[in-house]
Amino acid sequence: MTHDQAPIPDAQVRRLAETTFDRNVVVVAGAGTGKTTLLVNRLIHLLMREPHPVEITHLVALTFTNKAATEMKIRLRERLKALLESGQNQRGANDPGVVSVADVQAQYGLSSAQIEGRARAALQDLEKAQIGTLHSFAAHLLRLYPLESGVDPNFQTDDGELRFEEHFHGQWELWLDRELGPGGSSHERWRRALTSIGLEPLRELAYALRSELIPLDELCAQGRDPKLSPVLHDWFLVRRDRAGALLAAHDRPKRRKVESMLAAARTLFAAVVEGDLQDCAAERRELERDLGDQPAGWSPEEFAEASGLIRIATRVLSVDRALMEEMLSLLAPFVRSVRAGFLAQGWISFDGLLARARALLRDYPDIRERLKHDYKAVLVDEFQDTDPVQYEIILYLAERAGRRSSNWRDVETEPGKLFIVGDPKQSIYAFRRADIEAFDQVVGKLQASGGLVYELVTNFRSHQRVLDVVNPLFDRLLRRQENVQPPNVPLVVRPQRHGGASHPGVELRLVRTGEDGELESSAATRIEADQLARWLKDEVLDRETLTDAQGRPSPLQPGHIALLFRTLTYAQDYLDALRRHDIPYVTDGEKHFYRRQEVVDLVNLLRVVDNPHDTIALVGILRSALGGLTDRELVGLHERNALDYRRADRLPPGTQGRAAALRLLYERLTELNREAPACPLPEAVELLFTRLPVLELAAASLHGEQAVANLMKVRQMASELADRPHLTLTGFVGIMMARLSEQPEEAESALAEESLEAVRVMTIHKAKGLEFPVVILPGFHHGTSRSREAPVVSHDWSSGVLGVALGGRCNLGAVLVGEKFRLREEAERRRLFYVGMTRAKERLILSGGLSARAAKGAFLGLLQEAATNEIGQSGQSAVHVGPASFEQTVVVTSDRAPRRRQGAPPKLRASAEWASLAPRWEQRDRAWEEARSTPAHLTPTLLAGQQRDRPERKGSGAEASERSRVIGTLAHRVLQYWNFSDPAGTWRERIVAVCREDLAEQWAGAMTGIENELQELFQTFMASGPYRELQRATILGREVPFVMPWEGNRLWAMGYGPQAQADSSLSPIAHHPSPASCVMEGVIDVVYRLDGKVHLADYKTDRVKDSEVAARAADYEGQARIYREAVSRCLGITDVGVQVIFLRNGKAVSV
Repeated sequence: MTHDQAPIPDAQVRRLAETTFDRNVVVVAGAGTGKTTLLVNRLIHLLMREPHPVEITHLVALTFTNKAATEMKIRLRERLKALLESGQNQRGANDPGVVSVADVQAQYGLSSAQIEGRARAALQDLEKAQIGTLHSFAAHLLRLYPLESGVDPNFQTDDGELRFEEHFHGQWELWLDRELGPGGSSHERWRRALTSIGLEPLRELAYALRSELIPLDELCAQGRDPKLSPVLHDWFLVRRDRAGALLAAHDRPKRRKVESMLAAARTLFAAVVEGDLQDCAAERRELERDLGDQPAGWSPEEFAEASGLIRIATRVLSVDRALMEEMLSLLAPFVRSVRAGFLAQGWISFDGLLARARALLRDYPDIRERLKHDYKAVLVDEFQDTDPVQYEIILYLAERAGRRSSNWRDVETEPGKLFIVGDPKQSIYAFRRADIEAFDQVVGKLQASGGLVYELVTNFRSHQRVLDVVNPLFDRLLRRQENVQPPNVPLVVRPQRHGGASHPGVELRLVRTGEDGELESSAATRIEADQLARWLKDEVLDRETLTDAQGRPSPLQPGHIALLFRTLTYAQDYLDALRRHDIPYVTDGEKHFYRRQEVVDLVNLLRVVDNPHDTIALVGILRSALGGLTDRELVGLHERNALDYRRADRLPPGTQGRAAALRLLYERLTELNREAPACPLPEAVELLFTRLPVLELAAASLHGEQAVANLMKVRQMASELADRPHLTLTGFVGIMMARLSEQPEEAESALAEESLEAVRVMTIHKAKGLEFPVVILPGFHHGTSRSREAPVVSHDWSSGVLGVALGGRCNLGAVLVGEKFRLREEAERRRLFYVGMTRAKERLILSGGLSARAAKGAFLGLLQEAATNEIGQSGQSAVHVGPASFEQTVVVTSDRAPRRRQGAPPKLRASAEWASLAPRWEQRDRAWEEARSTPAHLTPTLLAGQQRDRPERKGSGAEASERSRVIGTLAHRVLQYWNFSDPAGTWRERIVAVCREDLAEQWAGAMTGIENELQELFQTFMASGPYRELQRATILGREVPFVMPWEGNRLWAMGYGPQAQADSSLSPIAHHPSPASCVMEGVIDVVYRLDGKVHLADYKTDRVKDSEVAARAADYEGQARIYREAVSRCLGITDVGVQVIFLRNGKAVSV
């Protein structure tokens, strides 16, 4: 395998990881170490290995996102093509990491023909392979076994849970009516619940229980059992002993607050362990005090531990087991009902996919055994981001043949079947149930059963100066904590790395006010944002250079830069600063879709069109860009009682300027009010875009393309909701108003293309897996505004403990799960810092403000923790981290936050520069014509017959041609369901029935003539030799559809194109005879077996003389070749006969 001219340090480890097949393999791949390349190489080796090569349809390759799965599939396709083409031009053989033909031959002793055959077979079946996300694989399993899974085989996945929200809301209202109405049977329990908790928290708990991943029966059983589970018993016992140990070390006759509170905590933990958590009034009084500062005699580590124990004890005071049990028993029937009802409607959530796939594999060992036999290899990428339920699915699938464990802990894995790649240092998705403890347990389980763990350390992404800072920094910040934090693994730069920037490395940029003053956090953010944008504009963009791997320099463009935020909460100040300094940008991952002004304006417009009495919405429209009125003008309309678009007669007089525009707007709104309610929902939204300049105004707004994309997303929402049987325009308006009110997190519509024209702005989470020449981590002084609260219902997979927290009350499980959640969040914050810093290829900028008070959880605090000198001192030009140092720039500025520049609009040129525009438009026209004329889908008919010049036929003309097409369609419809062994007289009835059912209304007057023509045609056919052959044959399929990938060069090889015209009757299709690649699709009229051989037949209703039948059949040779190819690819049958049957003549010709 060729990686580069110079061997990389971990080349041997990579080779072993790619080619070890007798033991399970875990690869810990650090940032930028080429894990996708490694995975694709592993796939190639599985396909090529000797002995026991794996067919591509017998392996499973899973990853975290659809984007990553698509990239893996594209990379695999490219590698397979490179293997196919290597004998001709050696393309791709020198690319880093590519497995070449020579590598495969040396490793497995295969011939070039064998390699080509396996690569071709894999390419043909690539779209059948299970290469995707684990959710998509779970859906595949459920569709394979719908009865056992308890799902509708045609289920749909509820992406975003919008369908479930509506279902839940409706069912909740109905259930409350029954429960709280006269017929309710639990009024006393409801009174206690409403008094203790309230209705809205109860609804929140019911909604939190919706996920099928929450074992409802187990949760209720834990609530009913007064005994403490062994896990909770041991956990609280450890806390009691630690509190006792600290108290013994620091207790004194006259206790200070920390000793008194710690003693109360120890007493409370002892009560939990002994099962006597009743009278805790004294402990409550003690623990409700403020702990205060660290006293003398306590070390910082001891005081921090004591604070944590006191915090846990305070949480124990909120435990109310009886109330939680009653709430769960009250809500459980409703939750079961709402889950079942949603499933019965043919919908399933993402959680439901995983829960039911796990249950299928766990509870049906026979099915599991079949799947284990079908899938010979399982590969998993981004393993650290996978949640524990997905771990179970993977373990069950990788179980040793013949074993039938009912619990994941007892699964014995098949050696060599499982290959997983991950990096626990990049585990940053705890909010999606990623669990570092579960990761450690699974990896430990595989190692205990003989699995191997390999570490990749060669970084192909970052410059040496970036890694020189990253390595020592995270050696200090990432210290191993069992089940919480993995240790740092230093990265090594790729040998002979080419390219770079004019100023590579890491730089810290901080802002402070003059005279060493410090800023409030919000002011620091605004000033830092302005200074950062000014610096980019004045000193970086177009002034610094990037050099590519071939040594070609180019100016640094906005598209080379990415601003990565922890969250986009504070991003607006930075976007405003970029805008002030005319730096283009594009945001990715913004979750405030329902706060965007263009979306609010469109919802107002929908409201007004639906309800002309909605004055508030009308005022919103009139104040928007569509109306353009000032508040003073709106007051004037109100005084004239003219805030009603149906009363245009009350508008101020005038036919010019704003008065005319307002009158026109009122007229259009009146038209829309009359027409839109009568249209299907998507058409009603489209009508707004057609009659009013909504999209045009969005395009001209500050956010331009993004605003238009967001409006198009609303239209797409209307299309997706249009299948609801009773949803009207009024109902859609109600849904959109509810979402504007509730403000659910919804991403803005993604722009289609990336370019070098705009700075990328996104979260670190969104940037994971990406890389950029220049990365800026702004807002270094921002803290975690407040820690995310643990979910209302939480499940600790490793221990099996379930927690419920509601309205300030909780069960004991919530105490344990909440504490684990807090520790993991703190550890994940450090890993998020790591992921952000390792996105940079050439240059990394850390930017922040020195505010008056350090924010808790700020990246600046982590940097100071690792640094060996004080950060932010004006006299120091560098930050030192162990042996490394990097530049520090402290910008001293005014403490006045910048204001938006009110620049004059640019003057328009007197005339356009036509000379420069004309070539650009010509180029666009050529590109458009090329794209328009290149088919994405081809059919055998299009290739073989549609573009062929033929002599004029009798009755030619548009009407005659259309009649011939109708006759052909009806003849095929008759034969599609025809039983060749039926009595001869029944075909007349079949013809009449088909004409009655399928003949379009425009041909009603010609029905008799068409019936007679069909009867004459079939009378000839049924008396022919081909018909008698079909009577003897075994029919395998009729109207058999096929779809297959099609490479353009195959068209030339099969006789299409100019080269073939000299010696073939085939001619190229119009415009583009050879698209680079496309999809070939078609339908074979009949497939049958006769005398032990498989035949295909294509019916033709051409009007042709008997003497010309053979010549006409030659026209269809290309079509016959494609049919043979389809059968060969799809069925694996190479010896296939193809006949063209001319129905009017009763003759068949083999082609």
